Amino acid sequence: MAQNSLWARFNPTNLSRMYQTELTQAEVRQLEGSRLLHTTVGPIEYALREGDEDRVVIISHPSMGGYDQALAIGRRFPGWRVIAPSRGAYLRTPHETGETPAHMADAFAALLDALNIDQAVLGGYSAGGMAALEFALRHPRRCRGLILAGAISQPLNDFVMNILAPIALANRSDFVNWVITKAAYRALPLLESDPETLEILRAFQQTNPLRLRYPGYVLDVSQIKTFRPELAAVQCPTLILHGDRDPLIPVSHAHRAMRLIPGAQSLIIQGGNHDAPIRYPQQVLPVMRRFLDSL
Repeated sequence: MAQNSLWARFNPTNLSRMYQTELTQAEVRQLEGSRLLHTTVGPIEYALREGDEDRVVIISHPSMGGYDQALAIGRRFPGWRVIAPSRGAYLRTPHETGETPAHMADAFAALLDALNIDQAVLGGYSAGGMAALEFALRHPRRCRGLILAGAISQPLNDFVMNILAPIALANRSDFVNWVITKAAYRALPLLESDPETLEILRAFQQTNPLRLRYPGYVLDVSQIKTFRPELAAVQCPTLILHGDRDPLIPVSHAHRAMRLIPGAQSLIIQGGNHDAPIRYPQQVLPVMRRFLDSL
């Protein structure tokens, strides 16, 4: 009986129906959760969570993300007004708006203009750190503070760029991505017990349909190869969060940024992986709170 029940649920016909239904739901959810704004530098998709008008943060999301993941990360900024854009080539933000990290930084500034906001803290997570750093460099008066969380601040090593990135780029199938993310989504409660952290990590698995995020990932990979910001020119208060066992963006990136960015504060999370800035709230949140309160 159990075998028959399992087959009834996962036979090819039912699996195909489940896949099509969930993919359609994902597309509808994404369109309903954001706005598309035509700024002076191009269209940009974003979501807004209201909060204290004097405390504004823009979340520059990781690879394979979008406004929805940025909004999830915004849960780490209670009371703050959270601006959650999709970076270039992700979801509804076109490639041209964020063709380079500098272009994306200018789009962030244009978004602030459209929302009548003068200053914001920039939270740059993983590959989103590139646009966040460029914002700090290109719009220093408007960058109230900078948080680099497991962030890219220089080209990555050959292992990541020549082995891991091509493996990830090889998957262009919505169906394969749906199977992988569905399995990961279901497995996360076995790895994480904190409810808020679990919800953020689950948002990172909601990357379907892949075709709406894949072009952004391709753009990220091309940008990483040549990204060499002048870290010593960053003028705003900066906090660096990084796991010391990050296999994707080595902790050496954080150490170099700490050395070069004037007055940078840091938290190196012992035993932390790439998701350490999210996975260790008991360590990270008090440090973030002190940093944000000091701005």
